[in-house]
Amino acid sequence: MKLAVAIIHGIGTQTDSRDTEGQHAFAQSLIAGLRQRLGADAEQVAFQSLYWASVLDKRQLAFLEQLRDQPVRWRWLRRIVTLFLGDASGYRKVSQAYDTTYEEVHQCLRSGLNALRAKVAADTPLVVLAHSLGGHIFSNFVWDQQRINKAEQCPLDPFLALETLSGLITFGCNIPLFTFAYDPVVPIRFPGHCLPQAVTEQARWLNLYAPADPLGYPLRPLPSYKAVVAEDRAMPVGPWYKRHTPLSHLEYWDDRHFQRYIARYLHQLLSACNSAKTP
Repeated sequence: MKLAVAIIHGIGTQTDSRDTEGQHAFAQSLIAGLRQRLGADAEQVAFQSLYWASVLDKRQLAFLEQLRDQPVRWRWLRRIVTLFLGDASGYRKVSQAYDTTYEEVHQCLRSGLNALRAKVAADTPLVVLAHSLGGHIFSNFVWDQQRINKAEQCPLDPFLALETLSGLITFGCNIPLFTFAYDPVVPIRFPGHCLPQAVTEQARWLNLYAPADPLGYPLRPLPSYKAVVAEDRAMPVGPWYKRHTPLSHLEYWDDRHFQRYIARYLHQLLSACNSAKTP
């Protein structure tokens, strides 16, 4: 495999069902669409879903169950608020202890990346596709790892140290909402340090958001992010009756224009990978 692609979900409930490859349900249609659009190049790409919903889903659903006998109204709206905002509020670092929800979520990501590493070499370029809150989670995950890494040398396993990170595609991303507590706002270092020059030259952080998606934002208006985010792309997604509504937040996964956009970039990176390995 010449390229590794990890896919992380965002807020909301996600089932822990998997296909025969071990890919979680939320990522299956996107992986299938990308493979179709990559054609023969799909054989050079290893995919892996990164699933963290189990950390919070059980607590949120248990709380909703306790409300069954309470005199509350708009139960369907309360369910949405609990399952969506509950993820954002539950995922936060509340102490330095390693038994916090923050660390549990990150351990889920680490487990998925270990599974992906088992399919590829330690120097394989990594692309991460992150939806919604998943973009913020992955950004924190990288930030914490980069504090461990030595900036002047490659770790023994650069892949697991995230120093082969060559592509980051955020979609429906709400990172700006988590920056207001910080001044100045400092983004992660991107790309990784341990990439061939040809791949580094093609490394991109691409951010896509549907204009009607109230949880998807451009990132480059944050001054410090202009140096690391190559593009903010407004892209309506979903069927016509959803693409101009807030429901578009959940419609990126199956949208053919979105899949083509990602596939074009993966082709571009694969070409750079092949160039880097050419003697």
